[in-house]
Amino acid sequence: MPDPVPPPLPLVLHRFTHGRSTRASAVVFAVVALVVLCAGPATFATAAPVSDDTTGTTDTDGTGGFLRLTIDEITPSIVTSGGGADVTVSGSVRNVGDRDLEDLSIRLERGDAISDANELRSSLAVTPVPVSAATAFRPVTDALAPGESDDFSITTQLSATDGLNIQRTGVFPLNVNVNGVPDYGNAAKLAQSRTLLPVLSLPPNATRADQYVDPSTDVDDANIDSDLGSDGSVSANLSSPAQLTMLWPLAAPPQLTPGVLGGSTEPVRLVGEEMARSLSDGGRLHTLLDAARSVAGSSAGARSAPASDTTSPTPSVAEPAEPEPSAPGAAPPSASGEAAPPEGAASPDAPSRLAQSMCLAVDPDLLVTVRAMSLGYAVSSDPMDPTSPTTPGTGQPAALQWLTELRDVASRMCVVALPFAQADLTSLSRINDSGLTDAALAGPADVVDAVLGVRSVRGITVPALGAIDNTGADVLASASVGAAVTSASSVDAERADPTGRYRVGDLAVQTSEAPLTAALAGLGDTPTTPPLTPADQEVSFDGESGTARRQAAVAAVAYPAIDAPTQPDPADLPTAGRSEFVMPPTYWSPTADDTDALFTTATLLLESGAATPSPLADVRGALDATTTTARLTQPPGSRPLAELGMAVSDDVAAQIDDEAELSFQLQASLMSSADVAATPERYVAPLREDLLRAIRTPDTASAALRAEARGQRAARITAVDATLQRMRNSVTLLDPGGRYTLASERSPLLLVVRNDLSLPIRVRINVDAPPELDVGDLGVIEIPARGTRQIQLPTRAETSEEAITVTIGLTTSSGISVGSPIFLSVHANAYGKPLFWVTIAAGVALVLLVARRLWHRFRGQPDPADEDRPDPNEHDRLLAGATYQERRRNLQTEHPGHEHHDVSADETDDHQEPTTTSSSDGDRP
Repeated sequence: MPDPVPPPLPLVLHRFTHGRSTRASAVVFAVVALVVLCAGPATFATAAPVSDDTTGTTDTDGTGGFLRLTIDEITPSIVTSGGGADVTVSGSVRNVGDRDLEDLSIRLERGDAISDANELRSSLAVTPVPVSAATAFRPVTDALAPGESDDFSITTQLSATDGLNIQRTGVFPLNVNVNGVPDYGNAAKLAQSRTLLPVLSLPPNATRADQYVDPSTDVDDANIDSDLGSDGSVSANLSSPAQLTMLWPLAAPPQLTPGVLGGSTEPVRLVGEEMARSLSDGGRLHTLLDAARSVAGSSAGARSAPASDTTSPTPSVAEPAEPEPSAPGAAPPSASGEAAPPEGAASPDAPSRLAQSMCLAVDPDLLVTVRAMSLGYAVSSDPMDPTSPTTPGTGQPAALQWLTELRDVASRMCVVALPFAQADLTSLSRINDSGLTDAALAGPADVVDAVLGVRSVRGITVPALGAIDNTGADVLASASVGAAVTSASSVDAERADPTGRYRVGDLAVQTSEAPLTAALAGLGDTPTTPPLTPADQEVSFDGESGTARRQAAVAAVAYPAIDAPTQPDPADLPTAGRSEFVMPPTYWSPTADDTDALFTTATLLLESGAATPSPLADVRGALDATTTTARLTQPPGSRPLAELGMAVSDDVAAQIDDEAELSFQLQASLMSSADVAATPERYVAPLREDLLRAIRTPDTASAALRAEARGQRAARITAVDATLQRMRNSVTLLDPGGRYTLASERSPLLLVVRNDLSLPIRVRINVDAPPELDVGDLGVIEIPARGTRQIQLPTRAETSEEAITVTIGLTTSSGISVGSPIFLSVHANAYGKPLFWVTIAAGVALVLLVARRLWHRFRGQPDPADEDRPDPNEHDRLLAGATYQERRRNLQTEHPGHEHHDVSADETDDHQEPTTTSSSDGDRP
């Protein structure tokens, strides 16, 4: 059979390094050009190096800290049939000890091809280093004094017996070993650097060509190697492409100072300027977003409009113009004509295969923080004290720019929300607060959609720990989440599913490989080890350079695509099947060179046919139809997930539950105000978000960082409790003090209620008084925001004998006591029931007496009450029948010289003609 002819070189290459350096673009172009060569044997140009790196570390497997070995470049980073037949490793060595070093020599060593995903890490951790093939030692330098350094470059053949002797595809452990003789010592290994070399296909080789069997000859098919070409090249196994889904996490540890109320009612406080540095040029989040933008392409090809202006004080909740839930599938390539874009090439109408595979995994806590920063913020001198002095923040422009760019990228890529602040599932189970659980698992999608103006993929949770157990599955079910991503090591299935998807009870799970996640955690200047990593897979980063760690990550990404089964028998498949669900650590920190290398590798796999894009939205839809059953189990070699996730104790869980419930009840009693933009939910929700930040999953197995996380947890819970108590104390009754006297038995009690909160609140007045004082109930009353209201309590006192002690307190309409109760000594001017009965008796007696007199009068009988009166004489009768003037003259006659002044008479005379009378006028005219 003639050699297969490679397909024509694509005329249009996907530009996924938009905005990057020319060097990175050249790398991408060269590697993508190799894509078409991987399906069959050929002899084209080699791939360009991934990047260079000048970071080195001291070896810990030699005689001591004598030598620092730095790997600058490994060429090729992934072996293909279109590349050369050699592997070159270059770098430098530096004497970091206090002795001279002599006769330095170097060689390359190869181990056996790894057989499962766990060996992606365990092969780099095992000691001593297993060696299956090695080159001869080659001199580096005769002598190296303390502080001196020297460069090296070693090249060896891939398939030669005196080289690496690689004859098949796979991923191989690669060790760079430096020997030498220190002063006062013997020859020994002074330094080493361990990494992985992925081999997707092999270039031509004369020795292998002799083993080629033409399939057209009459030879038993069992003896035919279908991957071997007539020129001795070995093609990639494309019989079962890996289904590639790559999440791109955008998250950061909590940065908002706890205990600050929301809705722009209080200044935004951050614990430091770490977030500002991360968002600025060269920062971690800036690098991650810049890399994602290079995949999404320019905004000219956007399929939906960017979100609204970031300066709006509230996130836009207007319905966006149909944002895509996931990257849409690429249009079918043209079957003829060179003018048609090749399959997978970027175009204004179809994203690249890499863009289809990727999905931004965004932490809503990050969006909340960055958006708050974009509106202005301050930095607290005490990170956990919301009342400490502050200094103005400097990251507002960077936050505004980053959020604007994220909205643009998100409008053209798949987006999925991570759990809020990476809340731990076991902790949520122990807290057992439905509102808090919904805020952690169901609410994040709404936050992401509102801030970014997109429609995110819903109904699937990506736990920060990378795995779930039965407790976590129950929590997801309580939040109505029907699907999740979990480590393949946490799933026990009777038979492997090629898609890596299983049904565990009511929950559907997509499996991923934890060793791949661990390899990605090793990227960047601050490599970490995820908590889920077993002890036999913990790689020491002290002995590896940045380039070596990057090379190991590239090999880990390539492994699922390279490790295709010869026969598609489910029995031969791992739990993850042929799925390659790439789930980097939440807080990972790759450099720009790292992201370039990852995208180069993923593009090579997709364009060669070793992998196919599997958009997250398609994965989510397929999970609903999953029928292969499995059960959740503890990952082998790992501690229980509750311990790895640093779950809260029962006491702490009860405290968090109480605080969350109190926040909901206070929120229920608050009311919106036309003077304040904040709603009750936006006003109180930051406190519950602080509680979720307190239970975040640790991103590393480091004991020191986990201890720090515990301290932050306690501080956040304390700060939230202090703010809740401050809210309760902000609504008070003003104590009039002293003795309170009621003017009458029905006089009201006058009280003043004060509200220092930024929103109106509804309260009830509770009175505890003895039976002698009846106080009416006014029901629920509203107290204005930052104001007072005078209240008149209707009362009725039944005694005035002594002072009455009355206790008056406030509770919200939801039943939460607020403020401090006041104690009044009340005195009423009332006689109570005795006075009532006396009045009734007097009234009855009066009625009887009146009735008696009327009775006698109607019968014409004299009233016996008048029998003891004397009869009137003549003078009394005369006076009784005389007028007033006549009675006056009679009195003057009877009492001459006595002046009787009658005011009424004077007033009467003022209306009559004035008359003058003498004192001797005693007779009538």
